[in-house]
Amino acid sequence: MAERRFEGKTGFLTGGAKGIGRATVMRFLAEGGQLAVLDKEPGDSSFADALRKDVGDAANRLCYIQTDATDEASVRDAIAAANKQVGPPDILVNNVGFGANPKPIEQLELDEWRTFMDINLTSMFLITRAVLPQMRARGGGRIVNLASVAGRSISEISALHYSTAKSAVLGFTRKLAYEEGPNNITVNSVAPGTVFTERVETRYRALSQDEQDKRMDEIPLKRAARPDEIAAAILFLASDDASYITGAAIDVNGGRFMS
Repeated sequence: MAERRFEGKTGFLTGGAKGIGRATVMRFLAEGGQLAVLDKEPGDSSFADALRKDVGDAANRLCYIQTDATDEASVRDAIAAANKQVGPPDILVNNVGFGANPKPIEQLELDEWRTFMDINLTSMFLITRAVLPQMRARGGGRIVNLASVAGRSISEISALHYSTAKSAVLGFTRKLAYEEGPNNITVNSVAPGTVFTERVETRYRALSQDEQDKRMDEIPLKRAARPDEIAAAILFLASDDASYITGAAIDVNGGRFMS
């Protein structure tokens, strides 16, 4: 029988229609929780429809709310809707993010820089700020932020603005963990390496065989991660198994970076 670590728990998760977020949704619901997914994909999109279908009997514990996590008004409305549909959160997973291939700094436009900061960092600030009062009122909670190996060390395949934003996620995590510790709220991060989400694997398969081999050779485990392997680390930090861990970053990168 599967673990039921999240029985009676309510979670909010951003970016749950695809990739790591989707894998986290599937496992959280399988372990008994109820969840509000906040995603920019429309509620009637093929991604949202597939998610509802694939969770099966757990669909009655899932609500899906179209949200622009970089927009303050959209976040406010989405959190209000989520509270109404599933109740205030015990757990928040800030998963939404977006990467890009590297380019020289002189080719980076200011609008692109700001867009990446908004998606990867400002979204986290807006969502977290909106839910913290509810967690404090409930006597505690768990927050898990998605960082990246690109924020922990040098990543040759990540862009400057992405690496910068993900480094900032780690600082955001540590400082918030320090501030919210007295409120019994833990704040941690997961820093994945290469993960074969649909989008990343498509980009990888478009490379030459030599380049594919080179990238896998740089990873001690000689393969990319599956999304469910990242979800496992996220849900460990979201569970009571991690009750005395806060301000930490768990590296899930196959040994690509070891601290």
